[in-house]
Amino acid sequence: MGKNEDTTLDQHVSGQANGNGLSKPAHALTFSQVTEDIKANAENGLSSAEAKERHSTYGTNELGGAGGVEPGKILIRQIANAMTLVCGTDKDMWLTVWLTR
Repeated sequence: MGKNEDTTLDQHVSGQANGNGLSKPAHALTFSQVTEDIKANAENGLSSAEAKERHSTYGTNELGGAGGVEPGKILIRQIANAMTLVCGTDKDMWLTVWLTR
């Protein structure tokens, strides 16, 4: 069984850097191709000029003021999910018993 060349990614434009990024998804490129695509030096990263240009184009790298993780909500969701599994399994069990009589 021979390996056919995959051409499905030839027209792909990665979402990296808002459309100005990689020629293919990073996992489909070699390390040197990635560094070339993002205009970076493998040893030193971005040049100062490139960093300033990206900062002016894209702004600061911040997540914003949205709320963080709320452990209480996570706990409630996990308990509710476990209860759904238990209740769902219980209904299925009774339905199976009722249908097999």
